Amino acid sequence: MQMNPLRTLVFGLLVTLLAASAGLAPLHAQSSKNASSQGTAPWLIKWKGGEVSLPEFEDAFQRMNGKPAFGTTLDSLKDFLSVYADYRLKLEEAKEDGLDDDPSVQKEIVGYRKMLAGPFILDKEVTDPAVRALYGRRQWDMHAGHFLASVKNWNNPADTLKAYKKVMQALQMLNNAYPFTYVCMDPGARAMFYQHNLSVLHGGTLDSTLMENWGGSDDKSSAQSGGDLGFFMAGMTVRQFEDALFSLKPGEYTRTPVKTRYGYHIIILYEKEPHTGGVHVKHILVSVPKFGGIDTTSYFHTADSLLTAIHNGANFEDVARQSSDDKPSAARGGDMDTINHEDRRTELPFDRAAYALKDGEISGLVRTSFGYHIIKRVNGVRSRTFEEEKEHLEQFYKKYFFDEDKATFIGGIEAAEHFHLDSSALDYVMAHIDSSRTSADSNWAAKLKDRSRSIFQMGDITWTVGSLVDSLTASPGSPLARNQLRSIIAKNAENTALQIEARAIPAKYPEFEKIMEDYKNGIVLFDLENKRVWSKVVPDSANELKYYEDHKGKYMWPERVDLSEIYFNAGKDSLAKAIYKRAIAGENFDTLAKKYTDRPGFKQKAGHWGLLANNENELAKRSFDFIVDEIKEPFAFQGGYSIVRLNQRDPIHQKTFAEARQEVASQYQDERAQELRAQWVEELRTKYDRQINEPAITAAWTKQHAGEQGNLIKN
Repeated sequence: MQMNPLRTLVFGLLVTLLAASAGLAPLHAQSSKNASSQGTAPWLIKWKGGEVSLPEFEDAFQRMNGKPAFGTTLDSLKDFLSVYADYRLKLEEAKEDGLDDDPSVQKEIVGYRKMLAGPFILDKEVTDPAVRALYGRRQWDMHAGHFLASVKNWNNPADTLKAYKKVMQALQMLNNAYPFTYVCMDPGARAMFYQHNLSVLHGGTLDSTLMENWGGSDDKSSAQSGGDLGFFMAGMTVRQFEDALFSLKPGEYTRTPVKTRYGYHIIILYEKEPHTGGVHVKHILVSVPKFGGIDTTSYFHTADSLLTAIHNGANFEDVARQSSDDKPSAARGGDMDTINHEDRRTELPFDRAAYALKDGEISGLVRTSFGYHIIKRVNGVRSRTFEEEKEHLEQFYKKYFFDEDKATFIGGIEAAEHFHLDSSALDYVMAHIDSSRTSADSNWAAKLKDRSRSIFQMGDITWTVGSLVDSLTASPGSPLARNQLRSIIAKNAENTALQIEARAIPAKYPEFEKIMEDYKNGIVLFDLENKRVWSKVVPDSANELKYYEDHKGKYMWPERVDLSEIYFNAGKDSLAKAIYKRAIAGENFDTLAKKYTDRPGFKQKAGHWGLLANNENELAKRSFDFIVDEIKEPFAFQGGYSIVRLNQRDPIHQKTFAEARQEVASQYQDERAQELRAQWVEELRTKYDRQINEPAITAAWTKQHAGEQGNLIKN
């Protein structure tokens, strides 16, 4: 059913507000920073009894559309202005009819307020600050390393103690001036490090006894590089690790072990640089075998000769296609697309070289564990704004951290409101119910006589055994086991905490009251439109038949096919082939289908699908190429095998009135509703003497876009 613009506006308003209250869209649109003050702003809509100023209109546009009013075209803005004007006239009439004071509307709004207040509070007090803080941290690129003493089972004291002793030994070595990389390395890597760093280690004051039987970091993926994790961004590590990292200054390491689910860490911050986005690069790779002790001279000379050729005028992309050992990127002229410090990280030497280049510049030879690279920087890629990142960061935050932060927030309310849980009340409940039953069973709570008994108290609210019974009765079929009842009590304690916190909403978040006002307006308009329009749209056989006759061209059957199928489950390919041979040899297809098809519900129909349009399902689409009466050999379909016979083709033809009746009735009633609605709107415009100040909205839009227009003229 088609909606007129006003109906779309009201539905859109409710959807937007509902999403907003759950933190999925802007919760409240502030008036545009460029809006005039209310005192001097021009009116845009005027009627007997009221008017709408420019700032009020801007606020309404953003609240209902989730974007600034002047971010759209002038024509779109004018269209919305007209629709919004009619919306305000309807609210005026609803007020005259007393609908906004209707007890049923008030009751519905109370229900919405109760439903939306909790998510609103959590979004404003928990999610939004955390997401903004996460984005703030992501304005830095962190180059860090770590030592890990892993704990496989935190419930095993011996395992935990072993890891703790290891991390404390690592700290002792660091405090005795051992290089961080040296402490992290395994014995083999450490021996090579020693050979190349005699000036650091040989003859020093290092206590060699600390290194006896020392295995290095348990994070073997980073231990080979001395624990170096390269550059990365906030949101890529567990919270305890990240919090500790951001407490450090470059060059510092954590002086006490950092505990995460992986074990005990020592974290070092090497560099902290402002985040500048990513870098679009191309490269040429001369790979070097990774087994140790190999002479890399020949590989170096090969890479150097390629670099020389480029300096002498060879095309970088052509050299990459012909000579790069990174075949996927070589096929694209060496293009690696954009690297960054989040989802497209590279080894530190490559990273440093790429970020140090200017756009269009080509590096010298860069050595990584893969071999020798020649890097060409195409261009830098800007970092994303908060609005661009917000949705992604919210999803990430809610997946990994929200539950923990919500529990802390709720715990704070409970502490402030002196929450007290009487565990004996649950014992009383369990002693007087059958825990093997559910709340759908009759009289499950008959023995619970003391329903006023308190289960928990919070502030001035007492939640009783009776409250628990009511909660379970409202959800028939709920299990009555102790753990399930504990969960219900905990959830209601959470809801009670949010209910108490919601009392401060009017003073703290006045925008929420505006949301509730918009909800009420939406409900009122639905009631009013039902009264003025839909109550007058009734089934009318005579007019529906006339509508059908006047619009016959809209009601046509598409070309269809009638087919039958014998379907075999996976693994029955041999049987499918055998039955196919019997079918083409002349056995009755319907009889075979009744006996052998595995498709549920199709044995009794002898595999008959009936008439299907081309786009109805994949089987119909495939069958459109078949010949009538042809039986196709088995083909893979829906995890099994199908043998199909095309029974007949049904060409495009007119639907009868009886066949089209449901479509006709819907479309006739919709058009009739549009006629009634248009009449009603015209009556309202006359009744209230509606006026729209188009010159004012045109002037405001033009002023906002003056700079853009100037740029267009210059260009």
